[in-house]
Amino acid sequence: MQKPKLNHQSLNCCPRLPWKVGNFSLGEDSPIIMGVLNVTPDSFFDGGQYNSNSLALKRVEEMLVQGADIIDVGGESTKPGALKVNEAEELKRTEKVVKQIVKQFGVPVSIDTSKSTVAKAALDAGALIVNDVSAFDMDQKMWSLVREYSPSVVFNHMQGLPATMQENPTYGNVLQEVKSYLSVKVKQALDLGLDLDKICIDPGIGFGKAHVHNQELIWKMSKLSSLNCPILMGMSRKSFINRIPGLSTSDGLIPSIAAATLSSLLGATVLRVHDVKETRESIDLLRGLAQ
Repeated sequence: MQKPKLNHQSLNCCPRLPWKVGNFSLGEDSPIIMGVLNVTPDSFFDGGQYNSNSLALKRVEEMLVQGADIIDVGGESTKPGALKVNEAEELKRTEKVVKQIVKQFGVPVSIDTSKSTVAKAALDAGALIVNDVSAFDMDQKMWSLVREYSPSVVFNHMQGLPATMQENPTYGNVLQEVKSYLSVKVKQALDLGLDLDKICIDPGIGFGKAHVHNQELIWKMSKLSSLNCPILMGMSRKSFINRIPGLSTSDGLIPSIAAATLSSLLGATVLRVHDVKETRESIDLLRGLAQ
């Protein structure tokens, strides 16, 4: 029996583009799994679980064994309604643990922050990626880091700010507006000399989006492929899952795995997840069936 091809051609979606991180080109053969490490007391899913260095490092080791390719370290919650954390506190939460992860495990580290001082400290500590939910809108000094360090970056689309973004998200054409916004960010980075293959784009599922907006962005992900950047999808354990009929009481695990798997089939290069083991097994299943 001829085996079906589980790729972008067979599913009529966008191709998966590799992402250059440091000296590595990731995501060519399989989606990149970015394991979430929230060193915060108030993140929506795992807040308070890893807010000491020993617990954080133990969690990193666990995620790497389970199949994570990148560790994304965040010191400030960006859940709907989240309040800002001051610079000193975010530095305290992230700088040391980033340095220890790089030294102990040698794995690519991403810093999830909207503050240039926090990003700079992480890059000095060995991080290779800056993942900013505001796409450098909250702190224009982020752009100077592009010139100085030439890091890999993730540009996320967000309407509004975390504290208020889910109150009344409104779009005329969500896909077109998200694409236009991200296009401007990509051009700004290119104008500063950053290589295109270092730029990753994230449509920002749940970041100032109603269910209908999330739905359109997921299914029409291929429309973002004309920006010629790898796509990151972060849907893990997000509250939009519980707004889907039949899932109001779900703990989010199985829907998160399904969402990540669907994203990989639709062309996502990077899957940002909390549940590394389960996501890796799902992706390995697809690869095994396609071989």
